[in-house]
Amino acid sequence: MAQAALVALCLAIGLSGWWLVPSQASWSATSWLLLALLALLVGSGLNVAVFLTLLRQRLRAGEDRVEAALGRMTNALNAGEGDAPAAAERLDPQATLVERLDALARRLEGQVDRWRCELDARRGAERRLADDLVAQRGRLARLTTGRERAREESRLKSDYLNHLQQVLTPLMASVGEVLASDLFRRDASEAERAAVQGLRERLADTALLLENLVGAPASDSEPARGRVLIVDDGPVNLMLAQQVLERQGLQVSTATSGADALTRLDKQAYDLVFMDIYMADMDGVETCRTWRAREADHADRPRNVVVALTANAGDADRRRFRAAGMDDYLAKPYRPQDLLEVVKRWLPGVLGTGERA
Repeated sequence: MAQAALVALCLAIGLSGWWLVPSQASWSATSWLLLALLALLVGSGLNVAVFLTLLRQRLRAGEDRVEAALGRMTNALNAGEGDAPAAAERLDPQATLVERLDALARRLEGQVDRWRCELDARRGAERRLADDLVAQRGRLARLTTGRERAREESRLKSDYLNHLQQVLTPLMASVGEVLASDLFRRDASEAERAAVQGLRERLADTALLLENLVGAPASDSEPARGRVLIVDDGPVNLMLAQQVLERQGLQVSTATSGADALTRLDKQAYDLVFMDIYMADMDGVETCRTWRAREADHADRPRNVVVALTANAGDADRRRFRAAGMDDYLAKPYRPQDLLEVVKRWLPGVLGTGERA
C-alpha cells in the first residue's frame, strides 16, 4: 500500500511537470524528467523494502522473546502442578500467539484456584491445630490440678506418719519403763520378759520404718572405701540401714543371724560392724564374744569396730556390751543421721564434709 501510494505520487509529479513544461521543450528534457521520476520511484521503493524488512525482523525477535517467556512460564506451571497438564490446557506450538496466551491465562487461573484450595486446606489444618492446642491446655490444667491434689494428699500422709511417730515414741518409752521396773524383773517370767523385749524390738523397727518414710537424708556421692557389715534378724531394720549406708557410697554387707555374721568374718574383713543384740539363734553379745575370739586367727587383719544396735541402753547393758568386746552402741529407734554419725566417729575419712567423705 505504501509503495502504491509512492507510485501514484510520482505519477502525479510527472504529470504536473509535463503540464508545466512549455510545448516547445524538446523530448530529451521530457525523457530526463521521466528518468528522474523513475529513479525517485525506485529509490523510494528500496527504502520502503528495507524498512519493511527491518520491521519484520524486529517483530520476529519480539515474537521469539514472547515464545521463550511462554516456555519458561509453562515449565514453571508444570513444575508447580507436578502432573502433566490436561489436553485442553496444553500449548499448541502451531497455534497463534494470541491462542497460546489465552491457553496460558486459563492455566494460570486453574493454578490460582488450586492454590486457593490448598490455602483453605492449610487454614483448616491450622484451625484444627488451634483446637488441639486448646484441648491440650485443658488437659494440662487438669494435670496441674491433679498434681496439686497429689501434693496435698502427700502432705496429709506425711502429717499422718508424723502423728504415728508421736504416738509411737511414748509407747516405746512406756514399754522401756516396764522392762526397767523392778516389779517386772522380779515377778515376770522369762517368757514374759522375752515377749515384752520382742515387742520393744518390733516397735523399734516400726519407728525406724516411719523415720525413713517421713524422710531420710540421701546424697549422691563417689564410691567409698569403708566396708560395713549389718547383723540384724529384722528385715525392715536391715533393709533401711543398708539403704542409708549405700546411699553414702559405703560397701555394705548384711547378715540375718550371728552364725551368718561369723561365716562372713572368715571370708572378708570389715571396717565397721553393726550388731543387733536380740536375735533368735545367737544374740549379739554372744556373737561378739565369738567374733573377738576368731579375730585372733586373722592376725593380718585390723581389729573390727563393733557397734551394738539395741533398744536397751542402760548402764548395766552398756557394761555388758563392753565386756563382750563391743566398742559402741546405737539406741533403737535411731534416725538415719544417727547411723551416719556413728560411721563418722569410727571411720573418719570415709564420710566427707557433707554427708560422706
